[in-house]
Amino acid sequence: MNIFKKIFGNNSDKSQTHSEKKEVMINISSTNKDNASSKAGIVYESQIPEYCSIGNLIYEKKFHEAIDLGKKLLKKTPHSAGIHVNLMDAYFKIRNENPSFYEKSIEHARLAMLYGHNTGYVQERLVINLEKTGKINQAIQVCDIVLMQDFHFSTHGGGSKDEFTKRKEKLVNKLSKTKDNDISILFTDEEVSFLIEQIRLEDERIKKEKIEHEKKMKQLEKEIAKDLKF
Repeated sequence: MNIFKKIFGNNSDKSQTHSEKKEVMINISSTNKDNASSKAGIVYESQIPEYCSIGNLIYEKKFHEAIDLGKKLLKKTPHSAGIHVNLMDAYFKIRNENPSFYEKSIEHARLAMLYGHNTGYVQERLVINLEKTGKINQAIQVCDIVLMQDFHFSTHGGGSKDEFTKRKEKLVNKLSKTKDNDISILFTDEEVSFLIEQIRLEDERIKKEKIEHEKKMKQLEKEIAKDLKF
């Protein structure tokens, strides 16, 4: 099945990213036990993605609880980049407890990248983890994807293509020590196309929001100017 159809369904609107269609939001007070137990009434509060609760557990060094919560949330939103990046972190923190945890950290990093997390953080962790496990060819593939013309990092992160150019050069020099082979891949061609499409859709969303904001500001200026005349 085509990965677009698998995630969005046959009749879905592809103008929205999976995160916009699938992400579950919660009240910010639910992540703070002190606030939740407060007797003070809450008139209005902001909402945050539910996966932020995983990050809070990781910050508190409750890594196994974070993983259990992540697994639970994946049943609701299996294509959430936010959940996968937090699981990547949680498994990486306890990687020495079980050899499989390193591989799980890599897989969740892969899925976070696939589903649109492109600040540079996931890509860097993925390349480093692959290199440390001797999967040099797969690490090079990640660099090649980052260096594609249609790939760019989010403005919300600090990712740099120059950094990955340097990483690839170093990796090429280590190919003689690789444990995988030259046909090993981390992403299929279809998956590469999919993650590039996520970047395009996100660009469209940001552009649309900017246009709508500018329209609202112009309308507001007109209304203010009209009020000042009276």
